[in-house]
Amino acid sequence: MTDLDIAQKVKEILAKKYSVPATSITEETRLAEDLGVDSFGALELMFDLEEAFALQIPDSQIEHIRTVKDVVDYLASWRLKSAVG
Repeated sequence: MTDLDIAQKVKEILAKKYSVPATSITEETRLAEDLGVDSFGALELMFDLEEAFALQIPDSQIEHIRTVKDVVDYLASWRLKSAVG
């Protein structure tokens, strides 16, 4: 799975969950400010991402994820670590 694939999947998940067109979501889209993701919504989103990508995201990472790019970067780095390790 490439970074582009990851980004597309993340956008699809966000679009469905927050009822916005996937085309309106960019890497710069802010989860809280632009999509209205609150702390409970962030937890739900992390569960959705964990399920979609078959991984576990530590709670400590959630507070560092503010934009779509942050999500994609985290998932891409996880993909690289799992490929190496």
